[in-house]
Amino acid sequence: MRRLFVFTLLLFSLGCSDKKETKVIPFEFSTISASEKLKLATDESYLKAQGYDELAIQFLQDYYSKCKHEPKWINDTMLLSNGLALKEVLQQNIAIGIPNARMIQVNTSNYIQDELFITASLGRTIHDLHYGMIDFKSAPTIAKPKKFISPDSLELLADFSDTVKRDLQIKFMHFGPKDSLYTALAYGLIEWTDSLKSIDTNRFNVPQTKEDTLGSLREARESLISKGFMNDSIMDSLGITNALKSFQIANLIKPDGKIGYNTCAALNESTYDKMLRVILTMDKIRSKKPYPKKYLRINLPEYKLRYFEDDTLRSEHNIVVGKPANSTPELTSKLRKIVVYPFWNIPYSIATKEILPATKRNVGYLAKHNYKVYKGGNLIDPYTVNWRNYGIRSFPFKFIQDPGPKNSLGIIKFDFHNEHSVYFHDSPAKSLFSLPVRAFSHGCMRTQNPVQLGKIILEKDSLSPRRFNPVRPDTLDSLLFSISDTIPFEDKHVEIKLIDPVPIFVEYETGAREGQKMRLHIDIYGRDEEYIKLLEE
Repeated sequence: MRRLFVFTLLLFSLGCSDKKETKVIPFEFSTISASEKLKLATDESYLKAQGYDELAIQFLQDYYSKCKHEPKWINDTMLLSNGLALKEVLQQNIAIGIPNARMIQVNTSNYIQDELFITASLGRTIHDLHYGMIDFKSAPTIAKPKKFISPDSLELLADFSDTVKRDLQIKFMHFGPKDSLYTALAYGLIEWTDSLKSIDTNRFNVPQTKEDTLGSLREARESLISKGFMNDSIMDSLGITNALKSFQIANLIKPDGKIGYNTCAALNESTYDKMLRVILTMDKIRSKKPYPKKYLRINLPEYKLRYFEDDTLRSEHNIVVGKPANSTPELTSKLRKIVVYPFWNIPYSIATKEILPATKRNVGYLAKHNYKVYKGGNLIDPYTVNWRNYGIRSFPFKFIQDPGPKNSLGIIKFDFHNEHSVYFHDSPAKSLFSLPVRAFSHGCMRTQNPVQLGKIILEKDSLSPRRFNPVRPDTLDSLLFSISDTIPFEDKHVEIKLIDPVPIFVEYETGAREGQKMRLHIDIYGRDEEYIKLLEE
């Protein structure tokens, strides 16, 4: 009897012990179907605990309600192969053109949570790629709200059955606009990110050599190491200089091994920031209306002017733009006239800050550069003026440079209305067009081979087969290159009005392409910086 009692007591105690150690199995790991698990996972409290905001919760609930909680990326026990590949692509979001701050920020620990993450990320990502991330039309410019496409649209658009990473990345490209530049940038971004072991996010403060010789070299070395252009075993100045030249070539800067303004700008920027500038350019392309049938497009950071007709590039020209202190503005206008042998009405700022000091040193400077002096509309003899009595705040004169090959505007000017009084024109300083960075002007755009451009524009300047510009391309040659040297250049001054004014778009996009290859140019005026902040919100 005693033995039976002890045995019974032991069984009771073991039973109590088992009851205490029994654990509740989370539903994600239970034996119920994936569909049943998703019903539980789309509960608001569960989604909030995972870190989803109200919009994401509503999207997930609507989507899975419509598809009766059928999973898309998992089966009853695991994440499918296309789900695995898609999760990897979404976690490397920068490659598909989405900044980190625009992504769904949740951590997953099981395949049910992976399903939710992939679906929510697709809904947000596809919306951003199609509708854009920055509202460029608002004043001030703001970031667009983080929204989702409709659940119905996701079901229609999200054909992500591929299991190859590159194929999936390319699919995201098609949610953006059908634009050759956009496509080149999208491909370039994928190739760039795939070529890196990790994306450098370090920003630096490299001074120019003229400001701090030793500090400049030291900080440049750290930046080059961080960006993968040299290893930390290199200590000598020659090794650093060679690495610097390679870096300059990669960043479209003259490879002189010197740490100047543009090289500092590139060294101080992280690789991630550079990638954000590519994404910014892609977002600008999304926001654009279609270009007209014919137009002139100038991209300032690229130092290029292009003339298009019927979606065909008819002419391309290197340009020189304003230096950072005299930055060229972005604008839209219409080219209304071409001026042969233009006069240069010198702006007040240039007259007082540059020409006046030179005149004070030597009055002959004016005649040497073919400048004439006017006061109240009357021509003045510069030798009758005591120039030392005048300065920036008291200057009643107007300088005008006579036409001719030495005129700062060259022999041809393209005139269009704008509030900034800028235009594009020829230049006697031809050597500058071969430099990789061409920011040297006072704000206007000096243009290489401008006569060729003028002839192409005149060739197509018509409103109908019977109504065309009487000044034909060969006539322009006659006006510019008359064999008579007896006619003063001021008498050769001619204004040719266009019958069909050509739309002009002066834009600022640091992302560009050369052929089908992506090229990223220096942010010469720092205009991308404020937009980058919006992408990081």
